[in-house]
Amino acid sequence: MLDFLRRGVKTWVAKALLALLILSFAVWGIGAEIFSFSVSTPVARVGDTKISAEQFARAIQREQDRLSQSAGEIVTLDTLRQLGIDQQVIEGLQRDAAFTEELAKYGIRIPDEAAIEAVSSRPEFQHPDGSFAPENVSYFLGRQGITEAEFLDLNRSLVGQNLLAGPATGSTRPPPGMAARIATFQGESRLVATIVLPLDKASDPGIAPATQLEDFYDQNPELYTEPERRSGSFLHVDLAGLIETSRPTEAEVEAAYREAIDAFTQQPSRVINQISMPDLPAAQAAVTRIRDGEATFEELAVELGYDPSSISLGRVTAADVPTATADAIFAATEPGVIDPVQLPAGVALIEITEVEIGGERPLEEVADEISLRLAQDVAYTRAPELANQIDEQRAAGATLEEIAEATGLPVGTFSGLASDGTLPGGETAEGVAATNSFLQEVFEALEAEERPLIDTTEGGFLVVILDQVTPGGLQDFATVRDTVATDWAADKRLTELEATGSELASSLAGSGTLVENALPFEVAVTTQEAFTRETGRLILPQPAVTAAFETLIGEGFSLRMPDGSGVMVGEVLEVTALDAVFADQMVGQLDQLIEQTIRSDAREYLARAISANHESGQDPTAVDEVFTYLGSARSHGGY
Repeated sequence: MLDFLRRGVKTWVAKALLALLILSFAVWGIGAEIFSFSVSTPVARVGDTKISAEQFARAIQREQDRLSQSAGEIVTLDTLRQLGIDQQVIEGLQRDAAFTEELAKYGIRIPDEAAIEAVSSRPEFQHPDGSFAPENVSYFLGRQGITEAEFLDLNRSLVGQNLLAGPATGSTRPPPGMAARIATFQGESRLVATIVLPLDKASDPGIAPATQLEDFYDQNPELYTEPERRSGSFLHVDLAGLIETSRPTEAEVEAAYREAIDAFTQQPSRVINQISMPDLPAAQAAVTRIRDGEATFEELAVELGYDPSSISLGRVTAADVPTATADAIFAATEPGVIDPVQLPAGVALIEITEVEIGGERPLEEVADEISLRLAQDVAYTRAPELANQIDEQRAAGATLEEIAEATGLPVGTFSGLASDGTLPGGETAEGVAATNSFLQEVFEALEAEERPLIDTTEGGFLVVILDQVTPGGLQDFATVRDTVATDWAADKRLTELEATGSELASSLAGSGTLVENALPFEVAVTTQEAFTRETGRLILPQPAVTAAFETLIGEGFSLRMPDGSGVMVGEVLEVTALDAVFADQMVGQLDQLIEQTIRSDAREYLARAISANHESGQDPTAVDEVFTYLGSARSHGGY
């Protein structure tokens, strides 16, 4: 089937991938003929490399799922095109093709071993003990809708791209001082006191004239527009739920533990610091000083001219250090300074800071880990089996209730669900009904349509039957008149409170504190926990955080509460710069982040330069056909 499997490259990986390949075709039913037009129809090309309609369609659907999940709402195909996402996707595919052409130009071929290693070394494709998890790959391929060969080709392409991009990105460094400036900005904190003037602190605006209510209604249509709502039923193969219901017995966990005992056995290790001494008498004298409490190991290192940060050798096993050193440090069972160790050149003074005796990790310690792995193995197999069973029974004409009885899955219902996941009354849907995959299925369905079984981006499978569609739209003024009257009165109160809050905030710059000036309003003054620009959103509404960092010490700010409950007035009490120790830590982290960003940019520029070296083109008509097909396939159980 695949040459690398026959050649016995990394046999254990190859056998697992072969099993996965068979499973992916048998269970997931991945086929090549997914389009009414040819799957090989090129939508673009770079040099001799063609980008097929199928490649483009799969890439578009993956991007649609990713963006929808990130946005928390359905991102339609039309929206993708309006935002230019389709062009970004096709340009990304062209850049990948350009790398392929560039490698071919230099006669470079990425060996199968490198592609296999790229798969097996990914953390998401490994068990907790680090061993290869073929069932994870199978599940991933099914969700992505790609074959084993396509996946390996993708990894081969990534290895090749890294090979070309390495020299261009290896020496990147952030500009000097950039991380420090960012750390200073992000690390600054503010201590703020706040009050909220509720609506009842404003005067009663009375009963609004009918003309004012109508004007308010006309000026705020979004407040009175009811979304389209849908109702129906569904079956959900919940992967997370399957994992929990597939937990093994204690006996099965113990058997798995005994079978893989080597994976749960730790080598003895020690965490050590080490410095060199010129001779044995000097080393012995140093040990005496440390044991008598006259100096610490770090202080002694400084006396001898060592940088304290350079003396740590970290965690070592017996195989990591010379025999003489190993014998000495592994004879010790407690942290501390050991007797000097004579080396071929000089004497080693060693401090043990942590002792790991090693041996088998107790079953009690790893039982949950093993239980989860075994449950995942069962669930990843059981989920597609249930999906096949559902499809077969639906093809035979079974109802959802009959399928539920046969599979043991409950029939779920939804009523009055809006596309933003809300229900009548403003409550938010929960569980699977709140997921993007569910909302997308419900709002792409036609009334009374039985949707095809789909693989959800959140994990699992879903089939939806839409029973009823209640159209949305702007509600008639007469219907919402009472609500409009309430909203009008609240707006009038808020306008009055805004003026009061602004006056109070301005008065703080002249004299007094918020505590003193808020007394006439009889509201509680809250001193918030000090916050940064990032952590402030966990304490205060974001507009208040922004205002706090635009306000000087002793001065005030005011703003409407986002929920319309009143007006907040705040006073900045303290401004604190980031602690020097934390600043150093943040600078180190930011340096790494900035370096990664620069490397990413350098890689992008390299990709553009390589693309410019190869003749390329696109077929707009073929692109349009892909979108036409995707739109119709969603409605008729296709791709």
